Amino acid sequence: VSSVLSGKPYIESVSLDGPYINIKINPSAMLRDLHESVEIKGQFPDTFQDPERVSVEHTSTNPTGPLHVGRIRNTLLGDSIARILGRYGYRVTTQYFVNDSGRQIMALYEAYRRYNSGKKPDMETILSGYQRIYGEMEKDPTIEDDIKNLMNSYENGDVDLMDRIKAIASIALDNINASLKSLDVKIDDYTWESDFIRSGELVEIIDSFSEILKDEDGAKYIMNPDGEKIFLRRGNGTSLYFTRDIAYHKYKARTYDWIIDILGEDHKGHAKNLQFVLKDLMDLPNRIDFVFNAYVSLESGKMSTRKGNAVTVDELLERTKEEALRIVSEKRPDLPEDKLQIISKSVAKSSIRFNIIRINANKQVVFKWSEALNFEGDSAPYIMYSYARACGILKHAGNAKPNHDNIVPQERDLIVTMYQYPYRIMEAKDSLRPDIIANYTLDLVKKFNEFYRECPVSNSDEKTMGKRIRIVQIYKNIIEDVSKILGIELLEEM
Repeated sequence: VSSVLSGKPYIESVSLDGPYINIKINPSAMLRDLHESVEIKGQFPDTFQDPERVSVEHTSTNPTGPLHVGRIRNTLLGDSIARILGRYGYRVTTQYFVNDSGRQIMALYEAYRRYNSGKKPDMETILSGYQRIYGEMEKDPTIEDDIKNLMNSYENGDVDLMDRIKAIASIALDNINASLKSLDVKIDDYTWESDFIRSGELVEIIDSFSEILKDEDGAKYIMNPDGEKIFLRRGNGTSLYFTRDIAYHKYKARTYDWIIDILGEDHKGHAKNLQFVLKDLMDLPNRIDFVFNAYVSLESGKMSTRKGNAVTVDELLERTKEEALRIVSEKRPDLPEDKLQIISKSVAKSSIRFNIIRINANKQVVFKWSEALNFEGDSAPYIMYSYARACGILKHAGNAKPNHDNIVPQERDLIVTMYQYPYRIMEAKDSLRPDIIANYTLDLVKKFNEFYRECPVSNSDEKTMGKRIRIVQIYKNIIEDVSKILGIELLEEM
């Protein structure tokens, strides 16, 4: 083995230690490879270019009100997975399945019709009506009857009613989209549940199971392998969300090779039954993966809304920006107000995203400002500050000739960690886990900070300076790349 590997450009040494063979990789060769990739291709690693088309469905929260904190993890997880797959080279489309057909949407519309029909519908109007109708349902049984009548008319093809309900739901959806945009989340494709009612596909789906379809007081269902009932239609003839979701996945399967659904942890039963129907009964050839997430909560006593209801994403972002402004103002009293505002806005958005994404999706997240905004800890500001430091080094460095030799330990540690980046992308892609990228980034920043303390750039001889300038340039390039995946907004000064 020693004779075969010795002399290879990437091998520094080969030695025996008892029954073990120790192989040391040549960091100079690694640095040369990193440098050439950044110089020639503009990034490390190059994109792999996988031709498969991928659908990543996330968020898909009911358009009955603002997006709240408990659901934001689903959004950020899905958006980050889509970014990882896009970086890898897949052709990725993010999707949102809009519920404009269920009982909650009927209640939203009925509330507007009852209490605010003379007013121009806006978010505040429809939300106040929605909260009011649920408060009055127990006292007034006619409300429930009217909602059932709406559902019957809707499912029987009342196109005018469908259009009116869709218009009301669109107002809430616009509000949700504005919240997504504030966190740099973009949805590529929206599909409405009503599309499958209008097309008649739901009837076709139920009819396709005629040989195994069972009846219970007019309701139609099939059995899963565990002997549990999967209902497809209510006794009154109206459809269920599960059937609409089957239609939606058939629609996605016509276009995408790989279908990924981001779901809350309380949807595991739904996913199990959907997998059974799509793969075992319908024999769809597409790859289908479900990614589950635990929900997000806030530190108790740290924040409440004016109305006393669930904390919205907009309120969290505003509160985090206020806290970021306070911290940045203390750290940089020399900066003008407009610069402080820009930094605090970027820090707030980046902190929310990173603090949620860095934790494995199966684990509960308690959002804490002390952690999210810690400039010295495992946080987005910690990464952002490191990037600003790298920019400062390059700004004041000279133009020494590139050099890749005589690597010292702190340089070696950073070079080896940077060289691992494509393997972490692949690992995150295979496991659909953005937290792998987040924690890799923290490790990379720690290695850079050690390099910064022990390896001066400007105050060194020309050969050493040429080497260290390249190391910092490569680091800056990788941090820019990884920040696009994580949604961190970098600044050259902090």
